[in-house]
Amino acid sequence: MSFYSLIFGDTLDNLFTRYAWRFLFLTVGIFFLLDLILSFLNEFEDLSEFYSFYKILLFLAFTSVDAVFDIFPLSAIVSTIICMGAISDSGELIAARVSGKKLSRIIFAVLKPVIFGIMMMMISWQFFIPNLQDAADKFKFEPSSKISEQKEQWVFKNDRFSKVTDKGASKEVKIYDLDENGNVDSIVISKDFEIAENDWVIKEVSDYKENANKLDFIWEDAPKLAMNYSMKGLKHMSLTDNYYYWQSINEAADRNKVGYEFWKKMLEPISLICLIIFALAISLRAIGRNKSVDRFVLGILIAFGFNLLIKIFGNISLILGWSAFWGILLSSLILLYLGIRIIRSV
Repeated sequence: MSFYSLIFGDTLDNLFTRYAWRFLFLTVGIFFLLDLILSFLNEFEDLSEFYSFYKILLFLAFTSVDAVFDIFPLSAIVSTIICMGAISDSGELIAARVSGKKLSRIIFAVLKPVIFGIMMMMISWQFFIPNLQDAADKFKFEPSSKISEQKEQWVFKNDRFSKVTDKGASKEVKIYDLDENGNVDSIVISKDFEIAENDWVIKEVSDYKENANKLDFIWEDAPKLAMNYSMKGLKHMSLTDNYYYWQSINEAADRNKVGYEFWKKMLEPISLICLIIFALAISLRAIGRNKSVDRFVLGILIAFGFNLLIKIFGNISLILGWSAFWGILLSSLILLYLGIRIIRSV
C-alpha cells in the first residue's frame, strides 16, 4: 500500500471521511451554540458603563476560537461515535468489511477530520488564542484594573535571597547574602542587570547598608524568574510560554502543577485519539443498531470520565513526585490498549 493511498484512501475511505466531516461540523456547531448562549448570559452579568453590550459582543467574537477548541475534544468523541454508528446502521460498514476493507482503515478514515482539527487546535494554542485573548481582555477590563504596573518576585537559592522589581520603564534587584548562621550578611542593590538562562550579571552594584559602590559580579546558577509569565492565565498561555513559565518556577509544588497543565496540553492529541478509539470500541461492542441517542450519551459520559481519570492519574503522579507526563500518557495508553482489544473481538 502506497503512502498516498494510506493517507488519502480510496473512494470508500473518502465517503466515510465526508460523513465524519458532516457529523463533526454538526456536533461542533451544536455545542458551540450552547456554549455561546451560556457565555453571553455569563458576560451579560458583568454589564457596566465600561463593559457595554457592544463590547460584550466583541469579547465573545475574539474568544470564539478558544471556545471552539474548548469544545472540540467532546465534539470529536461524540461525532465519531455517531458517524460510525450511522455507517453501521446503513449497512455500509458491513459492506465495506465484506469487500475486504479492514476495520482499522475505516476507523482511520473517520478519524481524518479529527486529526486535522487536532493540528488546528495545537497551532491555535501556540499562535492565535493568546493574542486573541489579550485583545478580548481589553474590551472587558479597564487598563488600570487589570494588572498592577509594578511586578515583584522574591527568589531564594544557595543562601541568597533576591527581590526583583519590574516597574515597566525601570527594573531593580536587591540581593541579600546570608552568613553561616542564617543572618543577613550583606545587602546589595542594582538597577543595571541582565538575567540569562542560568546566570545573573549584576552591574553598577551599591551596598545598601553602607551606601558604597561595589564591584560588578555574576550570580552563577541563579534562580529562575516566573514574573514574566505568572500574570497570565495558564489556559491562555501559548505552549512555549507555558513551558518557559514551568521551567522558571523554583517552588516544587507550583512547578508540578504548572508542569501538569503543560503536559496536559502537549499530550492532548495522543489522549484524544486514544479516547476516541476506546469510545468507538465500546460503541461497536455494546450498542446496537439505530440507537443514536445512546451513542450521544455514551460519548459525553466517556469524555467526562476520561477527564476525571486524567485528573486522578495526574494528582497521583504529583503526590508520588512523578512527572505529570507519565500520569497522562499511561492513562491514555491504557484506554488505547483496551480499545484495541475490544475492536479486535468485534
